[in-house]
Amino acid sequence: MAKRDYYEVLGIPRSASTDEVKSAYRRLARQYHPDVAKDNPKVAEERFKELSEAYEVLIDPEKRRRYDQLGFSGVETDFGPQGFTWQNFTHAGDLEDLFGASPLFRQFFEGFGMPFGGVSRRESGRGSDVEMALRLPLSAAVRGARPTVEVPHAKPCADCRGTGAKDGTALEICSECDGQGQLRRVQSRGFSQMITIGECPRCHGVGRKITEKCPTCRGTGTTSTVEKLEIEVPAGIEDGAVLRIPGHGGAGRAGGRSGDLYVQVVFESTGAIRRAGQDAFTEVTIPLATAVLGGRVTVPTLEGHADLQIPAGTQPETQFRLRANGFPRLRGSSRGDLIVTTHVEVPRSLSTKQRELVREGLGASEPPPQGRRESFFRRRSS
Repeated sequence: MAKRDYYEVLGIPRSASTDEVKSAYRRLARQYHPDVAKDNPKVAEERFKELSEAYEVLIDPEKRRRYDQLGFSGVETDFGPQGFTWQNFTHAGDLEDLFGASPLFRQFFEGFGMPFGGVSRRESGRGSDVEMALRLPLSAAVRGARPTVEVPHAKPCADCRGTGAKDGTALEICSECDGQGQLRRVQSRGFSQMITIGECPRCHGVGRKITEKCPTCRGTGTTSTVEKLEIEVPAGIEDGAVLRIPGHGGAGRAGGRSGDLYVQVVFESTGAIRRAGQDAFTEVTIPLATAVLGGRVTVPTLEGHADLQIPAGTQPETQFRLRANGFPRLRGSSRGDLIVTTHVEVPRSLSTKQRELVREGLGASEPPPQGRRESFFRRRSS
């Protein structure tokens, strides 16, 4: 089924403010959350996921700008090749005041490592994210690329399988939080109660304690490594775009899931060609004779060089368009154009014969020598 426009999904105009986006999402979330729509939970879950994907994009100013400009292709790199998943949803906390007290709500999201009311036990051991920049030639934006990068980060210790305990021995349940990984404190203030939920200080949110540390990782559950990873850079990607590679960041603590790797793609400038959206722009200087008489010149392109036919009488700063020689659309088949601006080279000096030929061809006469101007009355009487 084709994806629907995000504004249509939330039922708002394209000019909607941030508050209007949030209000529309909260209103529809009440209707379609699986904890509420129990008659057909499968359909409700799909609809709720569609709403959340639209909200994730439209509530974020940068993602919304790219979506408004490029459509779905502008945000594909934020979600990865598999499309939007609950791991991409970073605004679930915006609904906590609506569903936070519901066990099903917490179960629904915490199953994906998402914390509510503090830090969930599963998320507390999540590894850190790793960021890096990847420099590529401009041609990679045309054909795509699969470069191999080296990513230094921590990985789960092989000897203790990431638990931090010697020889993979069992972990002891934390007596402070009774294995929950978080502590719940209730304070009464008059007729109201204030409930705060935070990470357990003894087990740091894991819910378990190490009785004997692993000698290899010293109880951290991780060791340092350099991972060689092949990155897929799709054709048509914009300069500065960020690719997210799930699970290739730092290792989690005590068996927690790994963080993600974020790769910013930076294209090296060629000097001869610049980019504006899908179109490419370049310049070429042509001889005066070619501009006057016409001819063929060679111009740089994204994939080498091409011949350009210059018609007779071409004026300076004339632009020519080479169709489908620009940048491809992200995950699409169409390509932009190459715009070539021509500059005409005027010779600084000419031989006597060349000067005569120019005068003859242009019908020009010899200008009077400097300092020998005829008077107005002499010209009138002649």
